[in-house]
Amino acid sequence: MALDAAHRSSIYQKLLPVLGDDDANALMSEFPSVEAHELVTKDFLRAELALFRTELKTETGELRIELKTEIGELRMELRTEVGELRTELKAEVGELRTKLKAEVGELRTELKAETGSLRAEMAALETRLTTRLGAAIGASTALLGAIGLLT
Repeated sequence: MALDAAHRSSIYQKLLPVLGDDDANALMSEFPSVEAHELVTKDFLRAELALFRTELKTETGELRIELKTEIGELRMELRTEVGELRTELKAEVGELRTKLKAEVGELRTELKAETGSLRAEMAALETRLTTRLGAAIGASTALLGAIGLLT
């Protein structure tokens, strides 16, 4: 406990004739003049540390609860957002499938038309080739008959 100025002075005045000036000053310097200069005892330090530990445990527990709550809220938000994204993706995939089916259908129609057109051209070409080949064979036969090689 710190001594007030009047009490310090009274003690000092009583010690001065017994101890002398130097020793009285040395002895009085061991007693703090303000509470801030008081020496810390082991018991005081243990009590303060115990109080600090209790406060720290309380604060840590409160932080854990806050963190668990926030993590739980974030999980719920994340689940909600993931669910919304799934719904959006399913809708977009459905739209893409529909568009893709339509485009494949158009390509099939175009391919059938092109195939039909190519078949018609090949048939016409075959007819022309057959006609020309027949004419060439007829002309060759007539020429060979005229020359007398055909009997």
